Amino acid sequence: MTFRVRTVAILAILSLAAAPPIPIERIPPVPSPEIGAPAWVLYDETIGSVLDGVEVDTPRAMASTTKLMTALLAVESGMLDEVVTVSARAAAVGESEIGLVAGERIRLDMLVAALVIRSGNDAAMAVAEHVGGTVEDFVALMNQRAAELGMAQTSFANPHGLDAEAHFSTPRDLVTLARAATSEPFIAELMGTSRYRITDSPDGTVRVAESTNRLLETYPGTVGGKTGFTFRAGLVYVGSAEREGRRLYVAVMGSEGPDGHFRDAAALFDHGFDAYRIVDTITRGASYVAGDDEPTDEVASLARLHALALIGRLTHTEQPEADVPEPAPVSVTLRPDLPGPGEALRWLWSGNG
Repeated sequence: MTFRVRTVAILAILSLAAAPPIPIERIPPVPSPEIGAPAWVLYDETIGSVLDGVEVDTPRAMASTTKLMTALLAVESGMLDEVVTVSARAAAVGESEIGLVAGERIRLDMLVAALVIRSGNDAAMAVAEHVGGTVEDFVALMNQRAAELGMAQTSFANPHGLDAEAHFSTPRDLVTLARAATSEPFIAELMGTSRYRITDSPDGTVRVAESTNRLLETYPGTVGGKTGFTFRAGLVYVGSAEREGRRLYVAVMGSEGPDGHFRDAAALFDHGFDAYRIVDTITRGASYVAGDDEPTDEVASLARLHALALIGRLTHTEQPEADVPEPAPVSVTLRPDLPGPGEALRWLWSGNG
């Protein structure tokens, strides 16, 4: 039998009868891809752990990723079906806009769609005034909600993300925010939407919000995300992608060059899906028999590898291939006193191994 060694991170903790368990060795580090952003994080929701990152807790300007908090508070307010009267302040905010007109009346859910998909600053201001009473009171709600979510290195100064003092976040906190936002079905749907028809302008002009997130079209498996750019922040992106039921989140802050944040995010998704494999089907108390009639799926193969190791028939090798004699059939059972694979991975990666 031949087992090929691949550059993957796989963990399962097994024991055989009264034999000692396999020594737990720290998972060897997997080289990070070349990422242009000076601050980024890769998070695996499957096991609830950070896989990789640089400057993950260093505060930086966050640009329009801010709007995920604005959208979250709007949805949590329960006011989505209410009609908002757009103020002159909201209509005149500038930069990225959906074209709101002072005095027009528009439903709150349409404003949320405009700020999530098109990143409309005018929509963000209108939402803030309606939900918070004033922009300033809404900002206080933003900071309160951030504290509740555990975003310890985040501070909001406005609802849209234009550069301001005391307006910053970190890659780790942006992933926390994105996960909270996508837990709301309405926001999750908007984050994955490429085009959305907004209520027409008072003069009859058709308004269609087209997503600023090009990964929806270019990266297979993209679930959704939020972009941002200011001169202080550079290019910013936070979002998620799925492959074979496994969801990863990335946040990149300060990317440069045309579509730099999209290139960085795609590289991190590839890194997470390709360099880390999580075998989560070997569970506490389950038994696996390594014999000639054993199925050849991934779980059975992994159980067989551990069985071989436990009876001394498998040794570590740096060679790309290792020929191992067939063992006698042997039953392998996960010890009930050991943590599950996800818990063990978190334990190893936290530096306790």
